[in-house]
Amino acid sequence: MRHPLPALTLGLLMLAACETAPPAVVPTVPAAGATAGCTDAYQSLVGSNIGAVTLPTGLSHRIIPPNTAYTEDFSPDRLNIFVDDKGWITRVTCG
Repeated sequence: MRHPLPALTLGLLMLAACETAPPAVVPTVPAAGATAGCTDAYQSLVGSNIGAVTLPTGLSHRIIPPNTAYTEDFSPDRLNIFVDDKGWITRVTCG
């Protein structure tokens, strides 16, 4: 007597291997030429991982990890991206 269970299990495993991963959520950032400098539009980056973010070329920015010293000189066009120890963006400011 043959049992269909091994063949059924193998078939289900093969189907599961073909399942695609859900698309990654890409944060929206302003287009490269939309506005120059830092704007409130970058607040949408909060909660994203810094590794998944592509910033426009030419945007003045700095990534600030926790417990890191950084200068507090004010530059209104610069984007400050604060990340936690795992690279998740916790806060975004201009200056």
